[in-house]
Amino acid sequence: MSDRLGVSVTPTSLTVGAGDTAQATATIRNAGTSVDQFTIAVDGLDASWYALPVSSVALFPNDKDELKITLHPPKEGIKGGTYPFRIKVTSQENAADFATVNMVLQVGTLPEVGVDIAPLSVTGRRGHYHVMITNPGASDAVLNLRASSADRRVRLAVGPPGALPVPPGGRIDASVDAGLGWLTLFFGKREVPFQVTATAAGSTEGKTAAAKLVAITWYQWLGQIRWPWLSRPPVINTFRATTDDNRQFRLAWAVKRAAEVKLDDEAIAKTGDRTVRPTEARTYVLTASNRYGTATQKVEVRPVTMPKAVTSDRIKVSLSSTQLQANAGGMPVPVAVKVENMGQIVDKFLVEVQGIDESWYTRSASSIALMPQASSQVQVALQPPKRKPVREGTYPFAITVRSQAQPQDATTILAQLRIPPLIEYKATVRPFRVTGRGKGSFTVTLANTGVSDVALSLDATDLDDGLTFRFKKETPVIPAWSSLDVTMVAKQKRGMPLGDKKRFDITVNAREPEGKCQTAACELHVAPVSSWKIVWRIVRALIVLGIIFVVVFFVLKWGGGLGQLVKSPKTWVNQFTQTVEGWFNR
Repeated sequence: MSDRLGVSVTPTSLTVGAGDTAQATATIRNAGTSVDQFTIAVDGLDASWYALPVSSVALFPNDKDELKITLHPPKEGIKGGTYPFRIKVTSQENAADFATVNMVLQVGTLPEVGVDIAPLSVTGRRGHYHVMITNPGASDAVLNLRASSADRRVRLAVGPPGALPVPPGGRIDASVDAGLGWLTLFFGKREVPFQVTATAAGSTEGKTAAAKLVAITWYQWLGQIRWPWLSRPPVINTFRATTDDNRQFRLAWAVKRAAEVKLDDEAIAKTGDRTVRPTEARTYVLTASNRYGTATQKVEVRPVTMPKAVTSDRIKVSLSSTQLQANAGGMPVPVAVKVENMGQIVDKFLVEVQGIDESWYTRSASSIALMPQASSQVQVALQPPKRKPVREGTYPFAITVRSQAQPQDATTILAQLRIPPLIEYKATVRPFRVTGRGKGSFTVTLANTGVSDVALSLDATDLDDGLTFRFKKETPVIPAWSSLDVTMVAKQKRGMPLGDKKRFDITVNAREPEGKCQTAACELHVAPVSSWKIVWRIVRALIVLGIIFVVVFFVLKWGGGLGQLVKSPKTWVNQFTQTVEGWFNR
């Protein structure tokens, strides 16, 4: 033992199962007056039973350090019991200086039989359970398997029947079937626990595993029946990503027969779209599920990647501004790129713009030649065009100046170009003229020709205030550089079945939230069921037919009636003649 060093271990007695792990903390203190290196060793245990984080530590005078000693006796090939050992710390400067701590390791062997059951719970009238029996011992085991429950309404069947031989270090699989009678469907939902016990032959004690069968009600049981025409998994009809500029992506999807739809981990509707602006390559996962299955589909997007800022000792670059703003289709915004040759040779430098389309900028020069320690400027004019797919927002870009003599030497400066909002849209109605009986259908086309999404409010009026209007979408949102068709139905308030055709002049208004408005005109011609001319023609025809009917009626009556005419036409003619002659002989 030595007074120059001190060792303590916590705890000094450990209990661990075979194959498990335990830890002890050793504290080493240098009580000497010089810097020393100390070696740590474990005496009394096999080297495979423990692990040291380091074999030695260096300590200053009055300094200390803590080490975690991990003990892990092997799972197989050992006996349970007590294993004494010691921790020894020795000075490398003087081997005679050492310190020890006595310790005890209590190892417990694994149980001779292990029983596991899965699943632990089944809902329904019947359940099938898988039983796994393991024998970690070194000798054969012959086991009997039985299942029991305090609830006598559950029927339990164990298979295979009889004694089950389990080899040393091996396992065997068995099964348990649990069932309840039909009457349990009418007693409500309840849990029926049971136990599975594996015992050695001639022994009453053994290992037990528990599980349960959850009884359900009759209406829940009906819901579990799978009808062939309904038991179908969900289907993802479409899931795609589209982009115009490789910066902003539109995800669109359509799913059918799904109870739940998720985009990554977010719950979403069965049909819809979403706009995303990822900063790096990313994969989006659409998952649709119902009680009969799950469908998954992936879409990968790869946005424009920006180079990182780089500085070269030979090239010094500065920008007149790194935060710029330019209107789409507006005046160009200049930015001066100052380049200084900090090297010792004459060199030519290439000026490159990265991250934005070439049509967005112009350069006064693509390269400049500079003497050592000289500087010059290149003017870059930024002018984003007013066309698809340019949208409002912030567009990062980079300006790189590269040496032509040594292309690996380059300086990159990062900047941002902001395009402010610009709302421009047009509203048109087609067809211009609709003829109908009391109502007409029109299509209002809203075309967004600006760089910003626009939310509009639709309404319509007519000069006579004789119509009511209904839009399929009264507050549509039109993305930039897109168009949307909205159905409008105009209906007459007070319709007349008779009368002349009437024309209604309609004005459709598409209003911005700020109050600005675009208008479009159309006409509705309401045609009545019939005009008065046709009515009078029908009345005249009815009067003529009535007169003819009266004349025929009296003529037949004067001859003796229709029956007389059919029975004896000659008699009818004689009687008619006599009737007429009698009028003149009076």
